[in-house]
Amino acid sequence: MKIFAAIALASLVVLMACESTDDILDKTDHTAPAIVFTPDTLEVGAGSVFMVQASIEDQSGLQRIEFSYGDWRINKIIDLTEGSGTESYQFTAEFTVPTNAKLEWEENLYFNDASSIKIQQQYHRLTLSAWDKHRNLAKGILYVKVTE
Repeated sequence: MKIFAAIALASLVVLMACESTDDILDKTDHTAPAIVFTPDTLEVGAGSVFMVQASIEDQSGLQRIEFSYGDWRINKIIDLTEGSGTESYQFTAEFTVPTNAKLEWEENLYFNDASSIKIQQQYHRLTLSAWDKHRNLAKGILYVKVTE
């Protein structure tokens, strides 16, 4: 009987010492950084310079920011791993629209049921990606329409 009581008591102590999944998840950061462009849509002429302004925030601290658009060979990376980690960052950069940038093109738009339609696209989608120190990722899109 004493052995049974000892085993039951030991099991009870072990179970009380273990954290539940909810307790573990409550302590873990699952929130991606917040990205806000000012403004989020631009209309610029081919060959002209435009300014990108965005505010990025995350309570756990930002680690990396990347602004990119392959068609225009834009790729700007900001590494924030040095130091204690910043909770907010003001991204500001100037870029030049290529003189041969597309004004309009045909693009396939796909739906979840595997159907698609063709659309006439006029807006280039430039992407700003931000990672926090827990590797949560957020992506913000800046829409740029190129005029003649």
